[in-house]
Amino acid sequence: MQHETTTWHGEPAIRVRLDYDEAREYLALDEDAIEVLDSLTASERDEMLLELWLVPLREVAEYAIGTGGEPTEHLPALSAATTIRMVDDYDESLFTLEALGWAEYLEVLDRAARIIAREIRAWDTEDISELVELLTRLDEIVDRGDGRVELQDYVRMDALPSAPIPEGIDTAYPVWAVDKQGMALVGPGADELESVEEVRAACEEHARRMRGIPLRCHKCGHTWMYRGGSHYRTTCPACHVTVYLDKCEISLAEMARGE
Repeated sequence: MQHETTTWHGEPAIRVRLDYDEAREYLALDEDAIEVLDSLTASERDEMLLELWLVPLREVAEYAIGTGGEPTEHLPALSAATTIRMVDDYDESLFTLEALGWAEYLEVLDRAARIIAREIRAWDTEDISELVELLTRLDEIVDRGDGRVELQDYVRMDALPSAPIPEGIDTAYPVWAVDKQGMALVGPGADELESVEEVRAACEEHARRMRGIPLRCHKCGHTWMYRGGSHYRTTCPACHVTVYLDKCEISLAEMARGE
């Protein structure tokens, strides 16, 4: 199996070339293709190549069967403009290549990951959904490597391209990137989208809770600063009755005056 990074209709792509035996294994379930291979003469089998094009950014796969040199009775020249490429299933193509050679397969995955990573680093910050799609594709490629590589080997999640992050947004939320339309990529797994305003409100609420929410128990009148995790209710530390935050919150001034 030979492979190289090249272009396909102007798109970054990977060209994989398989010899006769590798091609038979790759096309094992395609009866028509196997019939073509069976019709080749011995010399044609020696010259035959299956040329597979993988386009990671579009998840497109195409292949053609021919020769790397002059055409023969049954085989066109792969360099000829008339060469017909057959559309193939992208995921199935990668799955089949795995069986042809694990080391070479990992090298093909590495080429695909590098193509996607370059596109991630070049993201124009216009639409965050495009960044999410690229990260998802990169993650899928990395998963195929069965733990041999990690996403961080190709992109730094803490250094993703981003439009300027507005004031009042705590990147520890976490916020990984924002686009020019005011949408943010958030969440521990960098797989959630929220508007910048939603993130700002959440950051403000978190900061308020870190400072503490002044509460007065409706039963015994005890006041304290609540720093718990519930958004709805807690228990009075004095009389242990259930206290609802929205009904028992008071101002800091009231708490200072002991009202």
